[in-house]
Amino acid sequence: MKSKSVSLPLALRFMLLLALSMLLLSVVFAELLKVSVTHKQDSDLEKSIALICRTVEERGTDELAFLELPYYITYAVWERDGRTVLSTNDSLLPLLDSDGKSRTHFEKDFFTDSDLNIRYRTKTLEAGGKTLVVECALDIANDSAAQMLYAIPRIALISLLPILVLSFALSFLISRSTIFAFKKLQADYDREKAFTSNVSHELKTPISIIDGHANLLKRWGKDDPAQLSESIDAILHETENMNQIVTTLLDMSRIENGTLKVESNRFFATNFFAKLKDEFRITHPDCTILISDPDFLEIETDEQKLHQIFTVVMSNSLKFAGEKCTITLAAKKSGSKTELSASDNGPGFSESALPHVFERFYKGDSSHDRNVSGAGLGLSIAKTLALALGGEIRAENTAAGGACVKVALHFFPMSVL
Repeated sequence: MKSKSVSLPLALRFMLLLALSMLLLSVVFAELLKVSVTHKQDSDLEKSIALICRTVEERGTDELAFLELPYYITYAVWERDGRTVLSTNDSLLPLLDSDGKSRTHFEKDFFTDSDLNIRYRTKTLEAGGKTLVVECALDIANDSAAQMLYAIPRIALISLLPILVLSFALSFLISRSTIFAFKKLQADYDREKAFTSNVSHELKTPISIIDGHANLLKRWGKDDPAQLSESIDAILHETENMNQIVTTLLDMSRIENGTLKVESNRFFATNFFAKLKDEFRITHPDCTILISDPDFLEIETDEQKLHQIFTVVMSNSLKFAGEKCTITLAAKKSGSKTELSASDNGPGFSESALPHVFERFYKGDSSHDRNVSGAGLGLSIAKTLALALGGEIRAENTAAGGACVKVALHFFPMSVL
């Protein structure tokens, strides 16, 4: 909604700028066309006068009746003294003298049904001992070039309206897309900035612990067997934490760069869940894992990537629901997809946390409390992997209040990468 409110004034400004530009171009074009038309008219008048003068000098005024002139040219040859017309092809042409220049003459209501609007030119000629005036004129109102010239402003105004509407729509869409792209770029920048800050935060604690125990051993701890053992265990534990963080970041980089390969194979959901159960039973013997797959559904996807997703989800259940929790792995048909889920009997997600559980480094609060181990990247990795498999992932709470993560996959999706 905010991008729309910003896009509207930008689109209006663009439309106004385009309108002014078009008006300016129309004025310039009209002026250039006017100069061109006027030049053409003056050239026709000059050529006609030259032809009439040559005919009068060589054969007299009587031959003018047989002279071929452009149909739009009217002429009159008259004596300067007495203004006697010797020859003309338009008896209504007023006798005017332009002193050898092209001029425009307008008389309102000259005719019973119209005005007189002509462009004319005259030339003085000495013939037979008399001073003659050769006058040529053309009717501007009936000249096609002139009509086009005067029609341009009206045509420009008529055509301007749809162009302005179209330009407004296009500029609105372009500006909204630009603003959206800029906001997305800004969001990416803010996310990467937060990412760097979070990585620094996550690595700072294990580094501080390792540094503290290393200095303690250097000063006196190496001589105390109990302290030596404790410090070595702490260093090894924090080193493993750092290794998990770096490995997770590398996985995310491969996913985002498109270098993560997805290899599709077919397997049954029950067998897949059984493998997960056996793996977790070894490391977490107090955890109860139940399997529900009444239809014995078959899946086609990258089993290793799907295994990574459910390892993350089940590890989260153990962190928040405790080692003695119960995890239920279920598979069922949901429309055109197979829905796999892992639910537990723990405290579940808080309403404020649900929209953010798949965000990087999110741990349920803004402080990134280390009371719960991990970098807060697991579910983010799970979501990216689910998308790479052509599926969807979502988090919700069960009716009993526990956490539930569901992964929906097509029955036999094609390999994405």
